[in-house]
Amino acid sequence: MALMTSMRERMHVVLWALLAMFLLSMTIGGLVGGANILDQLIGRVNPQTTIAQINKVNISPDRFNNLVNQQVENARASGRPINDLILQRARSTAWDNLVQDVLVTQEVQRLEISASNEEVIFHLKNNPPPFLQQNPNFQTDNKFDLNKYRQALNNPQGDEWAPIESFMKETYIPNFKLQKIVDESIVITETDIKNEFIKRNIKYTISAAHITASKTSKQNIKPSEEEIENKYKKEKDKYRHEELRSIQYVSWKKDPSKQDSADTKNLAENLYARANSGESFSSLANEYSMDPGNQGTKGGDLGWFKKGQMVKQFEEAAFASKKDQIIKPVESNFGFHIIQVRDIRTNEDGEKEVLASHILLKTEISSTSLSNLKRDATLFSYDAQDNGFKNALEEHILKEKEHLNIDSEDYSIPGIGGIRSAITFAFRNEKGDISDILENDDYYIICQLSSITPPGFKSLEQVKKEVELNLEKENIDALSLDKANDILIDLTGTKLTLEKMLTPEDGIEIIKEDVKTLSQSFTSIGKNSRITGALLSSEIGEILGPLETNRGYAIIQIKALSSFDSTEYTVQKDLIRSTLFNRKQNQYFQNWLNDLKDNADIVDNRKYYF
Repeated sequence: MALMTSMRERMHVVLWALLAMFLLSMTIGGLVGGANILDQLIGRVNPQTTIAQINKVNISPDRFNNLVNQQVENARASGRPINDLILQRARSTAWDNLVQDVLVTQEVQRLEISASNEEVIFHLKNNPPPFLQQNPNFQTDNKFDLNKYRQALNNPQGDEWAPIESFMKETYIPNFKLQKIVDESIVITETDIKNEFIKRNIKYTISAAHITASKTSKQNIKPSEEEIENKYKKEKDKYRHEELRSIQYVSWKKDPSKQDSADTKNLAENLYARANSGESFSSLANEYSMDPGNQGTKGGDLGWFKKGQMVKQFEEAAFASKKDQIIKPVESNFGFHIIQVRDIRTNEDGEKEVLASHILLKTEISSTSLSNLKRDATLFSYDAQDNGFKNALEEHILKEKEHLNIDSEDYSIPGIGGIRSAITFAFRNEKGDISDILENDDYYIICQLSSITPPGFKSLEQVKKEVELNLEKENIDALSLDKANDILIDLTGTKLTLEKMLTPEDGIEIIKEDVKTLSQSFTSIGKNSRITGALLSSEIGEILGPLETNRGYAIIQIKALSSFDSTEYTVQKDLIRSTLFNRKQNQYFQNWLNDLKDNADIVDNRKYYF
């Protein structure tokens, strides 16, 4: 009783403290933007109202979801099915765009960049933003028509330009000015332009020996247990992980039932009978065919085709038929086909061709079968909740699977596909908890959270194979480099050309007088910045190497160079300068933005939502 009395007395104090906090929040709510005062005072960001905080600027879930929906609609407009993978990409892209927009806006405010009304008018007339240039109302023959645009600009029908003017003043022009400030650090030198011209125009004739890692002897490359352990200790930070979760789960695949297959076959036979009785094959195809190429308008027309262009079952039936024949349903991996052979001919090459139409019926899971599967999953769920996951497995004669060491950023399960709800379940529950029915396009699943691993390092046992493979690769690279150095020493000592000194052998690919520009890939060697840089600064006859390639190491000898055309250089110079500027502009802006992100105070509450 004394304990209960003490608790009641303390609760009395707590309640008064909460009331004081509430009154305080009402008093100074305007100063903190209406935020939860308790969260403000103890330094937390309330995930119920704030999905992100970027340098103390709160982002509401609605604002973020609007950005996600834009990405989803873009995906839907391009014809992609909306699944967990698309949603995950949409959220990731929306997040990147949100962070960038907020940081850029904050930088505009910090630098006190603004736009005058005169600047708005100037830019609207002379520098309209891309969304205006891409507007069909301002285009002629799919190209931006400046005269048509200015005519609309000079003859407004109402206040339709007001929101555009506001956008130009508050966002577009300040951001444009900020970009110009970032651009001020871009320098394009005469050497940059000349080197780019050389990469595009000067032809290099080279001979080379390419010592490829894939063909280097694999003897004596296997690391010892001690080497593996030392490598793991040295690079242990690579294997640091946040909290990990593991689940057990059972699944029900949304496959058509035997009855679904039988119903599809019956429909196919019914349509065959109707077509044979005189109904329009074209109309039946437009109404029933599930061929995505038909789209309800082509009457199932497939055009002319020869052997080798259709699946085996379809082809055999079509080429064994006669003109004007309607063929009984034929089953392939795509479904059931009812085929109408409209004509047969022999082409110029003497090959038989068929002109045909078809009705494709795919065997899909019915609503009844889907309900039966969900019922099975529901019954398992009830039993698992009542009697435990293991007992439910035995009772329903099901075998569980495991997905170990899940990261909070994961979105899929091997064999199941994208199913973010399972990851969310794993990180919002306690060990032993059992999920409700979760689903994606292909499966129903029920999970049990089986273990929680606190932040730490992956054990050597977990990553041993990875460490071993990395060591083997390092050993192979070292052997390839040693072999390349031996070749270089021998070549320098004998003063021979590569062609005379070397003969093809295991691990060495000989390239003889290959002619390419530096913007192209040399035979076997390919191209990379190391090879390009070395060739740019070298002369005819010089031997270069060993140079690292994507597959090993190369020894290169320059045999010839085409001449430098100064007239052509003058012609291309301005275009090259513009290309280099655009390339560096993107690089500099991204580096500048990355610096802002690295120095920003960003709170990410997405894990509470998705």
